[in-house]
Amino acid sequence: MSDPKPVEPIFVPVPVRGQALVTTSIILISVVVLYLGAGILVPLVLAVLLAFALAPLIRRLRRMHLPHIVAVLVAVLLAGAVLATIGYVVARQLIKLATDLPSYQATVTAKTQALQHSLGSGGFIESLSGALASISDQFAGSIATGAAAPMPVTITNGGAGPMDIVQVVLGSVLGPLATAAIVVVFLIFLLLEREGLRDRFLKLVSRGDLRTSTKVMNEAAARVGRYLLVQFGVNLSYGTVFALGLSIIGVPNAILWGLLAAMFRYIPFVGTIIAATIPFTLAFAVDPGWSMLLRSVGLYVALELVITNAIEPRLYGSSTGLSAIAVLVAAMFWATLWGPIGLILSTPITVCLVVIGRYVPQLAFFETLLGSEPVMAPPERFYQRLVSANVEEAIELADEFIADHDVTHFYETVAMPALRFAETDLSLEVSDLSHRRNVVDSMVSVMEDIDVEQDQNIARAEPTVLCIGGRTELDEAAAQILVRLLHAKNIAAKGLAPLAVRQESIAQLPLDGIEVVCLCYLGNNPRSYARFVSKRLLRQHPGLKIVACVFGADAGSAAASDWGSLRLVSTLRGAVETAHELSDRSEPQPDDEPFSAPIDEAGLGRLRQLARSDGRLSSVLREVAAKTGVPVAIMHVADADFHLALEGDAVRRQDAVSQRVVDEQRPVVIQNVSESEEFANDPFLLENCIRFYAGVPLMGPDHKTIGALAVLDYKPRAFSALDQETLELQALRLMVEVDRMQGMSAR
Repeated sequence: MSDPKPVEPIFVPVPVRGQALVTTSIILISVVVLYLGAGILVPLVLAVLLAFALAPLIRRLRRMHLPHIVAVLVAVLLAGAVLATIGYVVARQLIKLATDLPSYQATVTAKTQALQHSLGSGGFIESLSGALASISDQFAGSIATGAAAPMPVTITNGGAGPMDIVQVVLGSVLGPLATAAIVVVFLIFLLLEREGLRDRFLKLVSRGDLRTSTKVMNEAAARVGRYLLVQFGVNLSYGTVFALGLSIIGVPNAILWGLLAAMFRYIPFVGTIIAATIPFTLAFAVDPGWSMLLRSVGLYVALELVITNAIEPRLYGSSTGLSAIAVLVAAMFWATLWGPIGLILSTPITVCLVVIGRYVPQLAFFETLLGSEPVMAPPERFYQRLVSANVEEAIELADEFIADHDVTHFYETVAMPALRFAETDLSLEVSDLSHRRNVVDSMVSVMEDIDVEQDQNIARAEPTVLCIGGRTELDEAAAQILVRLLHAKNIAAKGLAPLAVRQESIAQLPLDGIEVVCLCYLGNNPRSYARFVSKRLLRQHPGLKIVACVFGADAGSAAASDWGSLRLVSTLRGAVETAHELSDRSEPQPDDEPFSAPIDEAGLGRLRQLARSDGRLSSVLREVAAKTGVPVAIMHVADADFHLALEGDAVRRQDAVSQRVVDEQRPVVIQNVSESEEFANDPFLLENCIRFYAGVPLMGPDHKTIGALAVLDYKPRAFSALDQETLELQALRLMVEVDRMQGMSAR
């Protein structure tokens, strides 16, 4: 018998034409089905919600080696026991309250009479009653002048008998009991068939994409589970504090009111108001004065302010991912469809819709409208403020970002991308000049506002670096950003507008004392402009060092000579480092340095050749791995990745963690990769089964970081400060050996 043919995933493409109409039609039909099928869907949704709540308990019972059926039954029985206990306590408290109510009648009568006396011996109430009676008489007289109203006739059966009363009572009780029984049955079967139902659901909705469907289900389950857990904890804490406060104040049956407050908090917005009304009324009836009522109201207001404004936004925002307005709109919508029970189910259902909208493109508007995550990235928000000339909000966004990061990071990750957005819009609509003026003027205002405490000597010094906007005013704004970053590095720089390098005026450009010229471009295909400007500048000043800063276009693999410049960079960081390097006037290194000469590009090339071979460098890396007790030691240099894997060629992809060591110029240690928030899903670490990483910078002869030395392991391990010092010594030894081999290779 031949092996069964493997099942291939089937991907059904969704047509683009009419997609919005189809989505709208499906949503409208779904709303109608939800409204008409409330009798069936409400118990089912309640059962699903309870299944989410009981899932952690069942998993814990399964870890105790209980069979699945036994774990489900035990969890359901425990939940039923908790509900029965709460019901018993509430019933006892209600019986006690009913017994004590007659004793409060005298206090209520005395307070009512005192209230009438305080309002003017009852004159105010009597006058108000008389005015209402007069209006009623006038209204009745106007009706009497018209046609005679028909006399209503009521047919009765002589009064309700005992069976009628029993029927009415049973009718009001059996309905909720039947719904509860249906929910319990649904719950048990959902928990028993959880795996099978999950597989069937995934097969139905995945359309071959099991990864995305599973991710949607897991995220929705995680969010709803966290929400239910957080909500239970908040409501329980609220009810406990409310009961304790009422007990201290002296309100009778405080336990009952605490339980009611905890349960009614599951109804958004109005639940606690309904639950608090009863103890307020009781406080009014019990205390001859007003202090008990006022203290009870104060306790309620204080709890609501603390819970609603301080605790719930922090807890619910992280657990549900819903905005406050989304919770309000969802509560109104589901209450309209399903009544009071819809208020309880509104938040979990809306959480599922937001998660679905994150992964289903046709429903992405759910996440946009209802989610709590910002729908626009910081560069997009900043650009929108610039376009609208809203300088105040643009400055506020800049200040908030700088407070969490720094000025350099703001210019690199927010301001420069915003200018690229403006350049893209410029290429789409050349005739619209107003938004360009708004962007430039607003950007200048923001830069002037955040430029604080610069070195005035640098600002007044004769510039050695000239930053020139290549073609448009947006290029000039990029040049001004580069000037400010150079000032932060104590490099005297000056920015000029594109007019300075136009054909008519480039000959007038003052170049005395200028060592480096940075030509800044944001647009596409600026190569011809850069070549023209570079040619004219070199004709006037042959020794000039020209850097082509292409911030908006992809330079690809083009060489700097293709642009007519000495260097070609595409980032602000690269422009600052290049300008610093080309304008560096520092003294040469002393003769007692352990290295012979700085490692230039040619030296890095020879180093790459050495690292690819199985020669001395491989032996050094093998010794590093042996001394640190790990199976793998890698050497990351510049943009290349060189490694020695003692158990095979396991390291294949770009090492992003070592790149972090190079960029930040500091050691990075990850003792357990799976617990790292930043690198747990890193492709390099994940694909190579790496569970431990420790890397230190490799310093070149000119004290610049040229790479990183890292040790890797396939299992987590501890890494002490002494181990880090050992690795740093090995990095120094490696660089000495590299310098020696580089000299031998050069000869």
